[in-house]
Amino acid sequence: MTGDGAERRDWSDLRSRIASGLVLASAGASAAWFGGPWLAAACGAAVVAMSYEWARMSEPSSLNQAFIFALSGSLGAVLISSWGHLWLAAAWMGVCAVASALRRKKLAEVLETAAGALYVGLPPAIFLWLRDRGPEGRDTILAMFALIWSADIFAYFGGKLLGGPRIAKGLSPNKTWSGIVAGTLAAAATGYAIGAAIHPVETLQRLWFAIGALVGFTGLMGDLFESFLKRRFGVKDASRLIPGHGGVLDRIDSLMAATLLAGTVFAFWPRAAASLFGAGQ
Repeated sequence: MTGDGAERRDWSDLRSRIASGLVLASAGASAAWFGGPWLAAACGAAVVAMSYEWARMSEPSSLNQAFIFALSGSLGAVLISSWGHLWLAAAWMGVCAVASALRRKKLAEVLETAAGALYVGLPPAIFLWLRDRGPEGRDTILAMFALIWSADIFAYFGGKLLGGPRIAKGLSPNKTWSGIVAGTLAAAATGYAIGAAIHPVETLQRLWFAIGALVGFTGLMGDLFESFLKRRFGVKDASRLIPGHGGVLDRIDSLMAATLLAGTVFAFWPRAAASLFGAGQ
């Protein structure tokens, strides 16, 4: 087999992807289960790696400066959020983003640096807030894991096995519409299963089906956005820290997008999590 078909059916990285994925999933689920300093330490380790990866991609000629600013903002935001002060964490992140951006000369570079600092630091801070915001915090995180993982797995295998039209070959040559559909449907089915396990009411089970589809699709778009960033900066992977996956940004881009979505919903609808997980019934 040659051409696109051979590229699509290339399974050479599958073993390393599975091994790395299992290790990371186990570590992430364990940290989320125990929460507290365990999850804060995991998020702290992630932002150290992501700050380096962002600096490496966006400012290779000023790597040290970019890394220090990004790390100061993101690690500080994680620490402050672990103390229960998300808005203060966001404010600190904003200050560091502006301070880092002022180093740049062109307007596009200023906006890029400021947005990049927030991109790296804000999702982990919100992730900690979601875990600790109420009695249903752990269930929220574990459900989000299940939805994102199912979407990622089925999108990968759906795209490999079914192939078909590419989403944007110039942006991400290996991503197909079949993969997006397979991943979204898998997340929707997972959402329905979660709803069926929690609620006896069919209406809420159908709501979970829709939530699964929305979270799964959002995560896949987060993955596509990461592909856009790499293409813009001319790199194949954010780094090579994780065998078969690239960097930490490459591995958790879907989770970061889903975290921003969940954080926005729960910030404006505080009772949503309690209603979805049955704590408010």
